[in-house]
Amino acid sequence: MTRSKQTYLPVFLTLGLLLFNMLTSYLLSGKFFPNLSLWVPIGLNVLVGLGYIVSLVMGLRSTNNYVKWFSMLANTAFLLSLSVITFMLLLANDISEP
Repeated sequence: MTRSKQTYLPVFLTLGLLLFNMLTSYLLSGKFFPNLSLWVPIGLNVLVGLGYIVSLVMGLRSTNNYVKWFSMLANTAFLLSLSVITFMLLLANDISEP
């Protein structure tokens, strides 16, 4: 991988995780798979959250200031919002199970 692509890898990873999260949230909302367990979206949200943490660490280790600031702000915002959504899914799962 060239140096310029490797420099912006955390930015591309963050945007890719955001698109993946939006796509899976839409597809697993119950419209396409009505009898799907809530553990599937919870597990995917946890994996995407781990991806945001990896992207944050990669961005903070970068030498480019733009990548550092973008990584810090975007990954923190996306990780916080994802944590709230995951918490709400866990609450819904706890209420719905006997």
